[in-house]
Amino acid sequence: MKCVQLNPEGNFDLWDLDKIRELHDCANLKDSVGQKLLFENETSRLWDLTLWPTQRIPFRKHRYPSSLVCMTSGLAISRYGNGKIDLIQFDKGDTEYVQPNESNFIYDLENIGEQILNLYILEFRHLQAIKI
Repeated sequence: MKCVQLNPEGNFDLWDLDKIRELHDCANLKDSVGQKLLFENETSRLWDLTLWPTQRIPFRKHRYPSSLVCMTSGLAISRYGNGKIDLIQFDKGDTEYVQPNESNFIYDLENIGEQILNLYILEFRHLQAIKI
C-alpha cells in the first residue's frame, strides 16, 4: 500500500463544499469502518468494504485500532477530518495496521480506479479506543 499526500492537514481550500458540509454534519457520522459486518464479538469486528469504481463511503469515525487486508488492487482517495487528503494505491495482498489518532479519526474513502476495490478490516475493540 502506497500513500501520497495530496493536501496537508489544516487546509480545506481544495475541498468540495459538499464534502465540507458532510464532514461538519457530525450527527450522521457512522462508526462502522466497512459496509458489511461479517463477524462481531466483545473484542473484535470483521468488516467487508467493497467499492465499485467511482463509489465512495461517506465520512465515518474510526475509533479502534484495526488491521486491513487488500483483496484486490486499486486506487482510492481518502479525506480526513483534519483537512488532509491522501491518494492510496492498494496492491492485492497488502496489509496495514491503522492506529487512529485525534488528527485523522474521521475519514472517507473513494474508489477512483477502474476496478472493484475490496478490503477486509479487523477492528480490535479490546484495545484502547479514542474518546470522542
